[in-house]
Amino acid sequence: MSRRGALILSFIALAAFLGASIFISASLFARNRALSSDLVRERELAAQRAAFPPEFFMDADGTDFISGEEGYFEKKKQFQAEGADFIDVDLNEMKLRLYEKGRERETLPVLTKGREGSWWETPTGKYAVISKSANHYSSIGHVWMPWSIQFYGNFFIHGWPYYEGGKPVEQSYSGGCIRLSSEDAAKVYAFAKRGTPILIYERETARENIPPLVPRGPQVPAPQISAEAAIVADLDTGEVLFNKNADAELPLASVTKLMTAVVGSETVYLERGIAIREPMMRDAIQSYPLQVGKSYMAFDLYYPLLMQSSNGAGRALASFTGEGEFVRQMNEKAKTLGMAHTAFADPNGIGDGNAGTLKDMAKLMKYILLKRGFILDITKGKRLTIFSEGELSSIENFNDFASDPRLIGMKNGKTIAAKESMATAWLLTSPDGSSRRIMVGVLVSDGRKSDVERLLEWTDAQFGLE
Repeated sequence: MSRRGALILSFIALAAFLGASIFISASLFARNRALSSDLVRERELAAQRAAFPPEFFMDADGTDFISGEEGYFEKKKQFQAEGADFIDVDLNEMKLRLYEKGRERETLPVLTKGREGSWWETPTGKYAVISKSANHYSSIGHVWMPWSIQFYGNFFIHGWPYYEGGKPVEQSYSGGCIRLSSEDAAKVYAFAKRGTPILIYERETARENIPPLVPRGPQVPAPQISAEAAIVADLDTGEVLFNKNADAELPLASVTKLMTAVVGSETVYLERGIAIREPMMRDAIQSYPLQVGKSYMAFDLYYPLLMQSSNGAGRALASFTGEGEFVRQMNEKAKTLGMAHTAFADPNGIGDGNAGTLKDMAKLMKYILLKRGFILDITKGKRLTIFSEGELSSIENFNDFASDPRLIGMKNGKTIAAKESMATAWLLTSPDGSSRRIMVGVLVSDGRKSDVERLLEWTDAQFGLE
């Protein structure tokens, strides 16, 4: 080969190498840019954890109980790695994304979601397509919802609703569903199959970037309590501040009714009437005497359920779907919240099959704070007029700390097997004047009230929270 020919071949090879390098660099840049939206928040979380190592806390073996934000990213990465088809809904960005074989196929705008703070606020967690209907009629809103995909209870992804006759609903009309344009909803409907996973995520932006608590002095000795398990947890950061067997699976007793209230609010239309029948009273300790044969508005049953731990009210709410189905929904909801060590056997916590961990109860309490705050309002005796004047709202409140102004909400429990139990949430003030939402819970206690009081005293002594 001539010298000139060799030079030409060398030039061609160099040009090919440079072109490939540019292409690879551009591809890597595009890939990194696509990944950044998911990774940035994960890295922020990791940095926050690194700044406050576990040695600051009594629970040095796994200080985090929250699965919400971290769990969302982990599950999304898992689906992507498995090459799964799934639907991802970010209610902060108001975006719905379709993932095909683990890769993002299309991004669609979410037009409305459930109003924050209301009983119809859109639930978050991991769900799946239950059913599909090209045009679903809502007996609650009395509207038609085109291209509807049911993912849980009364909640759907759907297109723009319209009234009988074809008139579309107003822009301000909003239930608890995820609404898209009808054109976009048709795309999701075509993509989704029965069982397709749906991830729904929303972080509490109003309380972001709250640093973990740091002890204000030397380690304060653990309080002397009778409970087999106890926890003090910061609901804002997910940090466990005090842990006594918080991972032990123990009977819950009527703390179970917090999940009953959640599932009732998400699967039962609370303005409907529920008739009280004799079978509902079977084995039901009636602290509040519901009248057999009378029909009560479902929402009104929340007062005896949460203020007097009425087993009759629990059975009545469960009767809306049938008790077996209702309990199944309670267990499904526990899965969506990452409560991997909790199981429910009845809506009242009577049976031995109702057992769980205090770390799981912290996840439930966090979810109620974010999505179903009215439940905690009722537990401390607040009268709500969402649907009516509240026929049963003036009954006596049996929750131990209901009159304490620092209380956000709570639930007592007691059975022979479970002894006494309690889950409480408090708004406490830190030394810098900021507020912290703290959960204190005990299981299998000989004196739940005194145990919680001692844990609150310890929290004040160790972290200055009062």
